[in-house]
Amino acid sequence: MTRRFLPLVAVGLLASLAACGGSETEVAPTTTAAPTTTAASITTGAEPPGSDTGPFHAGEPVDLVYISDSGGWEVAERYVELASEALDREVRFHDRRIGGMSMREVPALVRGSLAEVVAEAEIIVLYAQPVGLEYKLPQPNILTCFTAADAVEDPDYSGQWTPGMEWEDRPVVPMVEDWQPYRDVLDEVYDEIWKLRKGRPVVLRAHDIYNGFIAPWREVGIEPECTANWEVEMQVIREAAEANGAVFVSFFDVFNGPNHDEDPRAKGWIDDDGMHANDKGGSIAAEALAAVGFEVSEPPG
Repeated sequence: MTRRFLPLVAVGLLASLAACGGSETEVAPTTTAAPTTTAASITTGAEPPGSDTGPFHAGEPVDLVYISDSGGWEVAERYVELASEALDREVRFHDRRIGGMSMREVPALVRGSLAEVVAEAEIIVLYAQPVGLEYKLPQPNILTCFTAADAVEDPDYSGQWTPGMEWEDRPVVPMVEDWQPYRDVLDEVYDEIWKLRKGRPVVLRAHDIYNGFIAPWREVGIEPECTANWEVEMQVIREAAEANGAVFVSFFDVFNGPNHDEDPRAKGWIDDDGMHANDKGGSIAAEALAAVGFEVSEPPG
């Protein structure tokens, strides 16, 4: 793991522990009161069921659990607000965003401390990175891209790069099949969610992650390879979501454009750390997530 990510893991875990009381302790959800008027026009999906036959029982609050690493920072709170407006009711927010969390940790989390809320929540949002699984990829891989970004933005740390140099260790572009360990754990998480749901429908949403590293990659001449790595990883997230009944939203497309060559830092959507969404970027991501609507998902098959 590069220097860039070590403090983020620590900060994320501390923030999560402070907010949630630890990953194994359930806490009372925060809530957003329903407004007096709806904002269903922000959605493009079908209207949610309003009778007692669907997951949105008339007049009752709904529970929303957001499971993610730091990719959900600055996003979830705004999404809760938008859900409350669109559904015209109170949304109770169950926050499980843990900085640095790997998807490998999520199956145990869903089976353990989150089992009850996942079983009962009407809305579930999912994203977590493949920390540790990158080492199974062809070498050198996406980790080289992070090392290069560190070198550009913290050259005193790396000692490997000076301005004007190109990065010699160009990453190999993997195939989708090379990410099978990540796909396997994604499928496992979805399996656990649907087991807990016991066939009941739920608004199940998945998203990928934006890329804030275009500028340093361009500076060292490895943007094509690193972007291609990112694209393959995001494709795996998309394919897993679609195969498992979730509606997928691409933050990558929203932030980086359809060709994935737009720099979200230049748009003013990335925080000063160069990698996470700021308030504006978080709102944009939340709006993209809400824009697909709140139509329920059905179990695959």
